[in-house]
Amino acid sequence: MSGRILVPVDGSEHAFRALDVACGLARAENKHLRLVHVVPNTGMPEGLKRFAEVEHVRETPEHLYESAVADNILNTARGQAISAGAEEVECSVEHGDASRGILEAASHGDVDTIVMGTRGLSDVQGLVLGSVAHKVSHAAGCRVVTVK
Repeated sequence: MSGRILVPVDGSEHAFRALDVACGLARAENKHLRLVHVVPNTGMPEGLKRFAEVEHVRETPEHLYESAVADNILNTARGQAISAGAEEVECSVEHGDASRGILEAASHGDVDTIVMGTRGLSDVQGLVLGSVAHKVSHAAGCRVVTVK
């Protein structure tokens, strides 16, 4: 086995669809998955706050709140990946700008593919500043697969 597939997850429908595609690719190419969630330094986006409410994550001081949301998203994604037949699933949390965090996670270890959704939970910011998927696909040193 050579290489890993990195899947950024933010709790959005697009991210979970991308995870399904990544699981199929991992099985076909006999690769392990690495899931990453990027916690923004600028406070939690409204989409993540809504996800936390739906998942009944209790509000605590912001850094603990963000950590609880990140853990919940990663645990949900890990369960989905295992149910889809993934043999090994690693999870990590990055902090800061989403595209930089994803690229940083991809630079560690043996990542040769990034599979990510075209839209996440911060659509308005993406429209103004350029999408995270667009930035990652242009800056990554590996194959990037985007899923609508």
